Amino acid sequence: MKARNGWFKIVSLLAVLAIGVFLIGPDRLTAGEKSKAPKDLKIGVVMLTVVEEPFNTMLLQGLERVQAEHPHGLNISWDLSENVPYPDCERVLKNYAKTGKYDIIWFHVSNPEAIKAAAKAYPDTMWVFSASGHKAIGGNAYWCDMYVHEPAYLMGIMAGMMTKTNILGAVAGYPYPQVNLPINAFKAGAKSVNPDVKLKMTYIESWFDPPKAKQSALAQIASGADFIYAERFGPFEACKEKGILGFGHWVDQNDMAPEVVLSSAVAFWDPVMNTIIDIWWDHVTKGMPFDAPMTIIQYGMAEGASDIAPYHGLASKVPPEVKKKVEQARADIKAGKLKVPYIDTPAMSD
Repeated sequence: MKARNGWFKIVSLLAVLAIGVFLIGPDRLTAGEKSKAPKDLKIGVVMLTVVEEPFNTMLLQGLERVQAEHPHGLNISWDLSENVPYPDCERVLKNYAKTGKYDIIWFHVSNPEAIKAAAKAYPDTMWVFSASGHKAIGGNAYWCDMYVHEPAYLMGIMAGMMTKTNILGAVAGYPYPQVNLPINAFKAGAKSVNPDVKLKMTYIESWFDPPKAKQSALAQIASGADFIYAERFGPFEACKEKGILGFGHWVDQNDMAPEVVLSSAVAFWDPVMNTIIDIWWDHVTKGMPFDAPMTIIQYGMAEGASDIAPYHGLASKVPPEVKKKVEQARADIKAGKLKVPYIDTPAMSD
């Protein structure tokens, strides 16, 4: 009888422990963990060009939206360094880490050697890096990126259906994969509705040179282009001068030129940022080690990471049949029925 009671007590204890584990679960904190949970998250951001450049603006807009949501109840703040030249990247990254003030350091620059050196020198820091030219390095360094080839494809449909010359233009920075993807998708979208369309392509070999980008767009317009995809700053000035429409990139750029920017391929960093914050939270509150995947962390339209911007005041210029075609393609992309071509090789002029 005593043995039976002993076994009953052991089984009961195990059951209580099992219930406790279930109630705590991987996503629940104990009372002790709750008392130690941080209230603040400080991020250091390093950028190659000025914050006004859309590639940087989209990241900051994402931070502002996530900040307003207070994930895990966190008060999120950040400091940033803009216009950091390539040779200074490693020094700036390490200086951020040396202070010990930052929970996450985000490197928004294509400089693989700098992030490798910094992550190795500070293995207890969580590093995030984004931009073309990188590769996954694992450990405490998380590779993220944002692709907007899906909304660019939709804008290609608009241009392909609306062009009167069958010539489109695109002005971009360098022929990096992240740059090539949306340009090639824009071209593919146009050709999906108009096989006669031809593309004029110009890489200005700079991440920020508005005058050069404007001159490139003017040259394309002189060659017959009546729609311009502006992957860089500058082409909208040319569009205004010549009275044609253009498309923005990374952020909704209609406010820059309301009479010109028909739509934009917009990136929303929010899903990526929330993933990163969740990883950091689990590290701090549950002791989960940093173990970055050897693949990129990246989301698309289906996850709410990109979309086309509204037509704003130019909606009347878009024929109903074009709007209908774009909306159907948009719904098909989000539902997984339409796969936008993934072509990251340099875009070529026809």
